[in-house]
Amino acid sequence: MPIRQENTVTQTNNTASLIQAFRNAYDAQQKDQIWQQLSERVRQFWTTRILSKPAGVLSDAECDEIIRILDRNGKGNTRDDEAVAKVMVPQGAWRRMLNEFHSNRALGDLMYAVLTETDGFRKAQLIDELYAMNAGQKNHLTGPSGNAIGAYLASFDPVRNLTIVSLKDRRSVIDYFNLSCNIDWDTTSIGTQIVSSNKIILDGMHNLGLEGSARTIACFFYHPLVKEFWKGDETVRRIDNKHISVTVPTVPDEGDEEFADGESIRESMQMQGLIARVGAAMGFSIWLPRADRSRVLKIWQPETGVLLDELPISYDSATMKTVEQIDVLWLRKRFIVRAFEVEHTTSVYSGLLRMADLVALQPNINIKLHIVAPGEKREKVLQEIRRPVFSLLEGRALSEMCTYISYDNAKEIGSLKHLAHMSDEVIEAYTEAAE
Repeated sequence: MPIRQENTVTQTNNTASLIQAFRNAYDAQQKDQIWQQLSERVRQFWTTRILSKPAGVLSDAECDEIIRILDRNGKGNTRDDEAVAKVMVPQGAWRRMLNEFHSNRALGDLMYAVLTETDGFRKAQLIDELYAMNAGQKNHLTGPSGNAIGAYLASFDPVRNLTIVSLKDRRSVIDYFNLSCNIDWDTTSIGTQIVSSNKIILDGMHNLGLEGSARTIACFFYHPLVKEFWKGDETVRRIDNKHISVTVPTVPDEGDEEFADGESIRESMQMQGLIARVGAAMGFSIWLPRADRSRVLKIWQPETGVLLDELPISYDSATMKTVEQIDVLWLRKRFIVRAFEVEHTTSVYSGLLRMADLVALQPNINIKLHIVAPGEKREKVLQEIRRPVFSLLEGRALSEMCTYISYDNAKEIGSLKHLAHMSDEVIEAYTEAAE
């Protein structure tokens, strides 16, 4: 596709210029020397203190010295100090974790095995074992984002382990830079996600011309000139002409995904494929988020040209990022006719928030919006659509634009005969508005 090739070339050239700007500003040799010293302190702490025979608790002072390396927000850190990242773990939780590794030998030994293992496949297995051993413990060690594990790995070996500790950030980086990725984020184990995403980013950036340690490569992504592209931060103008910074999420919220089981995720993908098939049968072009395509295309096999490689619309960057993440779009020529969000999470917020973001960014937009969710979530969806925050949007309330479609009704639409000869207005007979 010519448009796709042109965009790819443009982004490749842009990446090359960003890499050069980063190289000019970042002293990789000096920083690597600092991290060689910091990681040596971390490794010595593990061997001489954590894995030594328990003799009382580790003092706050000795824990804090390591926490300052692990966490930018660690007590005593200054603006100029080097630290892995902002890990979002409280100081007290770090201290308790380090002491638990010290007092619980099985947990400490397993964590140390994770840190020292060099084979990627085995390391992923060990991380999965760690998550299983720590299941149910509210100690910040094994969260859905992998923050703590990522921080421990990077502090122990910053040459091989990225200081991009959040899987959410890693996924955003992979998506934005179009790095070759075979991770199924919905079904792949957390250990494989952590290990594979690390390798994908390192290999991908090496191929794009960025050499250096994992720490150097991670710092590239957080350089101000680079971060603004993949992190989702945008500047928009309000009705009073003031410019404000907003964040457009580009990957699923980790908290919601934590409560969505594998069966519900698989069902939502089936529903996404069904909605795409119905739209295609009615003569629409279809858009799916790039991160979902490999899974949805196992369910729906479109004819050539039906699934769009690029959206043929022109909005500001914040709006485009929002639109591109909507689960299914039906388009006629250069216009979006209907937008569908399939909700499989317990809270049902993610789809509603994305729809509300779209309306907030483009108050005059004229698109039919639909939330598709299981029947047992009907009341929840309709109740949330009527929330004040969604009702006070500039232009129209979300409830005036967005309706609910149950999974059963979506399946009934999909079973209709002669879809190719029907108007999309038939959808209205299967929707329910929040009143």
